[in-house]
Amino acid sequence: MACAACPRALNGWFRGCLAATATLGVLPFLATILSLPDRGFPDGLAPIVALVLFALPIALILTCLLSGMPSALVIWLGESFRVRSVLFYAAAGAAMGALIANGIFGTLVEMDALFALAGCLAGVAYWSTAGRDAGAS
Repeated sequence: MACAACPRALNGWFRGCLAATATLGVLPFLATILSLPDRGFPDGLAPIVALVLFALPIALILTCLLSGMPSALVIWLGESFRVRSVLFYAAAGAAMGALIANGIFGTLVEMDALFALAGCLAGVAYWSTAGRDAGAS
């Protein structure tokens, strides 16, 4: 991979991390929103603020830490072989997400599916930012 491609690839990887974190944050956010009518809006606002201010930044940091090395390998392969297919990056992201979830949660199929979806969307985000131009100097 040429040095000129590094900022593009790094930008794409970070946007993929943002997409995965947003995907993983949707379920707790929806659960909190759906529970609001029972508790009233002012009482239900605190979990939303806590989610946005604390949980999502921590999830983003963990996503970046856990996906760094596998993503670097996929990015290197994509750049080296000039792979510009969205299917390659989406499948690689889904596989990484499922493997990371399996390492964290064991054999919980629901978490594997959620993390695979998050990884797939991260791969699509990477492709839309940097993967289309893979191999270009």
